[in-house]
Amino acid sequence: MDRALCVIARSSAVAMRLAPGRGDRRLFLSYSVEVPPAAEYDALVFWMADAYAARLHVAGLAPALVAPGWDWVSTIDPALTGREVVSTTLDRLPSGRMFVKPALLKLLDCPAGIWDAQEFRRAAEGSGATGSMRVQYTRDVLQLDHEHRFVVCDGEVLTGSPYRVAGRAWSPALASGRSPDALVFARHAVRALGSDCPPVCSLDVAVDCRSGRWLVVEANPLWASGPYDCDPVRFVDAVEVAGTAGAGRWAWAPEETQVARARREEPVVAVAHDAATGYVEFHG
Repeated sequence: MDRALCVIARSSAVAMRLAPGRGDRRLFLSYSVEVPPAAEYDALVFWMADAYAARLHVAGLAPALVAPGWDWVSTIDPALTGREVVSTTLDRLPSGRMFVKPALLKLLDCPAGIWDAQEFRRAAEGSGATGSMRVQYTRDVLQLDHEHRFVVCDGEVLTGSPYRVAGRAWSPALASGRSPDALVFARHAVRALGSDCPPVCSLDVAVDCRSGRWLVVEANPLWASGPYDCDPVRFVDAVEVAGTAGAGRWAWAPEETQVARARREEPVVAVAHDAATGYVEFHG
């Protein structure tokens, strides 16, 4: 029996699409609270939001998760990003109008976008962020299209999918005529990054409408990334690596705001088989 895919989600729709094709493989649906008993914990592959990972961290249960550093995009060659990205903290955000985003958190009241710095700060603090929250900003505003996500594992691009084209967000019907170009660039970017490429990640790329250049948008933890229309088998295989290889420079750790939130949330609990939300067996 392969390791079980533990999906932390309110809806199992995506999980059910990911799991088939894995042969004999269990799918555990936790619905945001439960994990199996400790005896089975090492047999799990976690696919979850980083907020849940922070709760596992607080509970002392977080696996060895791989993640790009919070300031990773600021450290790579600007020739790949087409812009200068500054990584800092909320209390050090300079004044002015710019593209700004939380580096790690997803805050509904202050999503990534063009903001006046003071307005962004107020919105973030209203969402519970402190001055130490990590943020990224750039004054080089780009007009991006044909945004694609690629799964990178051990220096190889395994699979990919468009996720925003002509202002339309991903749906099963979304397609891009530039997908072959996106793949060529993603492979070039991984080669150019070399040892600066995270061992496992989701790498987002897009074309700048003004210059026509393909650029790296960002990299994210694969275990917390949406698969869009990626090949489900390759996606899950890479997620399995992403939950075991976190060490040194690429070891994930929550930031202060995430830990504070996790301590206020309902704690993660271990449950016996008969009390679990459910296991689903696939025999493909």
